[in-house]
Amino acid sequence: MKNYIYKITIIATMVMMLGSCSDFLDVEPKDKILGENVYNSELSINNVVNGIYLNLADKNLYGQQLSMDAVEILGQQYNTANPHVKEKIGSYSYGENNVKSVFSAIWEKSYMTILTVNKFIVDIDENPNVISTEKSDILKGEAYAIRATLHFDLLRLYGPIYAVNPLDKSIPYYTEPQVKASPILPGTQVIDKVLADLDMSLELLANDPVLTLGPNGASPFQGDTFYANRGQRLNYFAVKALKARVLLYAGYKEEAFAVANEVINAGTAFFPWTTLSEATDVSSPDRIFSKEIYFFFFFSQLYATQARLFDYSLISVAIYAPIAERSNTLFESDNDYRNLPTWKIPPANHAFKTFFKYADVNDKLKRFRFLQPIVKKAEMYLIAAECAPDNTTAFTYLNTLRNNRGLIDLDETADRDNEIWNEYKREFYGEGQLFFFYKRLNWTDIPDGNSDWWIPMSPSTYVVPLPDLEKIYNN
Repeated sequence: MKNYIYKITIIATMVMMLGSCSDFLDVEPKDKILGENVYNSELSINNVVNGIYLNLADKNLYGQQLSMDAVEILGQQYNTANPHVKEKIGSYSYGENNVKSVFSAIWEKSYMTILTVNKFIVDIDENPNVISTEKSDILKGEAYAIRATLHFDLLRLYGPIYAVNPLDKSIPYYTEPQVKASPILPGTQVIDKVLADLDMSLELLANDPVLTLGPNGASPFQGDTFYANRGQRLNYFAVKALKARVLLYAGYKEEAFAVANEVINAGTAFFPWTTLSEATDVSSPDRIFSKEIYFFFFFSQLYATQARLFDYSLISVAIYAPIAERSNTLFESDNDYRNLPTWKIPPANHAFKTFFKYADVNDKLKRFRFLQPIVKKAEMYLIAAECAPDNTTAFTYLNTLRNNRGLIDLDETADRDNEIWNEYKREFYGEGQLFFFYKRLNWTDIPDGNSDWWIPMSPSTYVVPLPDLEKIYNN
């Protein structure tokens, strides 16, 4: 384990050193991480922050594996039947070397980023006179939220089925920029630390400009655009929404309901529902419903990734797509805003629908281009619906979401849990949330991505094994 952490430290140091190269200045936004002596100017501090967000957009994190790739395959979103190139992940063959490499890379990139975040928190505190307290609080608030988010998703992936075995050992939680290995903690302790980091983040972000200027607002600091467009950073609304997500996962339904409501109510003015014309614009549809997203990041490889995974020109053994039976029954109506703009029968190659959510649009001036969604308004409505104290309240939230997706109201006699599941399938396709939905609720069977059958689930399929070096350390 010590060698493993040392390896991460060496990689992080190399990235910091590379950050001084002029090539990194050409990336937009300026994504780089610098070395230990960078905290002598505001520009260099900003570059460190951009570098951390670049890490989040890495293919081994939310740029691919934790959004549209590995976790979606685990959730049986795609047909990966043999001889598909991802068949081993789809069959939960965690012992296969190529599968191990995918999940080891997620683990390594996550902890490398956490190490960088921890170093940032320490170093910015040790250099208090470089930027104002107001700016420092915002940046540290973002850093604590990033640390919490990464640890939480590591817990969701590698940790136990929390609803059944919350005390089982899960993952280490790093709060210091150290080489020394940290112990593997029970799931409950990880949740406590995640919530503590989120609360610290919210305290630091109490004066976040997003609260008065909105996610696309100008910077409150004259002449400094770095604090504009807070929707592209971990802002107050996003952190509050993430807290609701964590509370629900931990089984604190009353608290999750209250926090989700806070986010919904406080953000009403700044996060309007996407309209039919915006979602289905023939030339440039807003398929991600960008106005509703509390946090998204700029992902320069978004359209290249879309083409590499979902383009209809790909052969059947490589394309990420559901079987026809699944895509044909995913939506209850053609009127659903999430249907036709995002799912289309291709002009050639395949008889099943293919996925277009992350395809580019004709209007190159659209604000939502290259934006990858992380946490959004619809999830708060689904959390509120699931945690509501009664059916009337639950269906008020559920029907509000449905109405703003072009669907009619459901009667209160409908199966609340089943309808919430239907909305998770439609709303978060390609966003990496369905597998965690199943795991949180400990579904013993889930729909098979390769057929119209259901497949049994258990700890052996829900819990991704720790990388080999971590297991050696724990034995």
